[in-house]
Amino acid sequence: MFTLSAHDRVVAVVAHPDDAEIMFYGTLRIWRDAGADVTVVAATHGTNGVPLRDRLAGTRLDPRERPAENAKSFRDTGIMVECLGMDDGTLTPDIELVSAIEDTLTRHRCTVLLTHAPHGGNDHQDHHAVARAALNAATRVPSCTTILHGRPHAPHQGFTPRVLIDITEYLDDKIKALAEHRSQAGRYYLGEPYTRWRAAGEAWNTLPGHAAEGRAFEALTPSLLLVSGAEIRARLPCTGPTPFLRSTEGTPV
Repeated sequence: MFTLSAHDRVVAVVAHPDDAEIMFYGTLRIWRDAGADVTVVAATHGTNGVPLRDRLAGTRLDPRERPAENAKSFRDTGIMVECLGMDDGTLTPDIELVSAIEDTLTRHRCTVLLTHAPHGGNDHQDHHAVARAALNAATRVPSCTTILHGRPHAPHQGFTPRVLIDITEYLDDKIKALAEHRSQAGRYYLGEPYTRWRAAGEAWNTLPGHAAEGRAFEALTPSLLLVSGAEIRARLPCTGPTPFLRSTEGTPV
């Protein structure tokens, strides 16, 4: 019943300049190619994304470096990329972060928000902060009627996918996009082996037939999903007016 519409205004709000590609690259490309307005917003510039041993050896990142990699990864796709310029590693869901995200969603007249998953499992502290702040901000943006959360790449996290997006035709482009993050070279979650394994594995527990055919997916779960009566009538035989349906997190879609 969930559909990707050309009329959507999609905003992916993430903590770091590579997070959107990891969680949503194929999904965002599908939405954009369908005609939707799509924007990626990274809360931080990611300058602290350097291993401690390298930092002690004097390695430093320019605040423009990782946002530029983010922009290159979406080059020629029609997807806009922005950075709020905050410091990574220290984000908290406070008034500054919530207000910045609210302003961004309002400015883009966001109808669909994609962000990190709110969960109690293991994950980067900035991911937890952005998830909470984005959910808070979205409550004050009336146009935002769908909120979807991507699977974290951290191990031992609590996440149950409810929506699978078939990105098979975009998987090779996703791998190339992740390779643009050269300042983060060597991180397993940006490499081709992990990306292919993750994309193939998403369906084995829910759609094994598709997985066996070699299809690739990105896994999402909704905390808010607004479906119109027109969408329902297009899929189900029914008569008379159909109300809008709103599903909450944990409800299969």
